[in-house]
Amino acid sequence: MNDPRNTAIDIVEQQKWLGEHKADTGFSWSELAPKIGEPAGTISQFVSGAYKGNMQKLADAVFRYRQLLLSQAAIAIDIPDRPPFFETPTAKRIMTMLSIAQRGRMVVIAGAPGTSKTETVRHYQASVANVWRVTMMPSTNGINTMQQAVLASMGKPDAKGTPRALTIQIMQLMRGTGGLLIIDEAQHAGEKALEEIRSWHDETGIGIALVGNEDVLTRLTLGSKRDAFARLASRIAQRLIFRGPLDGDALALADAWGLDGKPERDFLIDKSKRPGGLRTCTMIMEIASMLAAMERMDVNVGHLRDAWADLATTGQAA
Repeated sequence: MNDPRNTAIDIVEQQKWLGEHKADTGFSWSELAPKIGEPAGTISQFVSGAYKGNMQKLADAVFRYRQLLLSQAAIAIDIPDRPPFFETPTAKRIMTMLSIAQRGRMVVIAGAPGTSKTETVRHYQASVANVWRVTMMPSTNGINTMQQAVLASMGKPDAKGTPRALTIQIMQLMRGTGGLLIIDEAQHAGEKALEEIRSWHDETGIGIALVGNEDVLTRLTLGSKRDAFARLASRIAQRLIFRGPLDGDALALADAWGLDGKPERDFLIDKSKRPGGLRTCTMIMEIASMLAAMERMDVNVGHLRDAWADLATTGQAA
């Protein structure tokens, strides 16, 4: 890494490289502009030689962009690719529940963070026709914002109108599809928003899966708002709740990473019980794999311990 302020940056070399880079990548000037930090018209004129401003300043900007690409390429050599989706015992249970829901039922799937809920939902959506997934956020707590998020997931990102008009549009898109609407992070949906979702199920027979943390079930069946959720709770055909990853989930992760040794597999089982669950185990494996690659070794329990210590130091293992 060189600071262009302390290095003689050749303008012609940067012009030539940027022109070749654009041709090789197929990027437009508009796509390259935010990467370099200069307007599209400016960098295009820089390459053609038509720019009348400070050419050295632009050459330095291109040089910094080149160094960014080189640094990312170097890291990519050491950072292993995450395994594609792999089925854990918990993921299998989640997909069974989603299949039940797509038969026109309402289900609740609630579990602790790091249990691959969202990854499993995405896999199911990618594998089965007529599945829409929308992620709730504090900003989608109300009916109108929730409806807009749902319509965006159904390919209507610019939908506008009254709540009643949006509901009619949603039901028209749902009716007769045999589809499934998955409300991920459902704990962020407000009481009225959940009631609106229930009405879609009643009117169209669409499958609904409410997915989120354990607070979902609490809000649906317990606490001071039990009466307010009585209609919704009565529609729930199945509930799946789990406190954290199973041992088999951690072992499936170990298999996906090609980790065979008992000490290493036991280590991942233990760490999967900590906050973050399988998400933390994945970060452990990424760091451990990098450490092992630098030593030209297979991952061993020592690498896993070092990775865990690194995460604990940075606060990511909390």
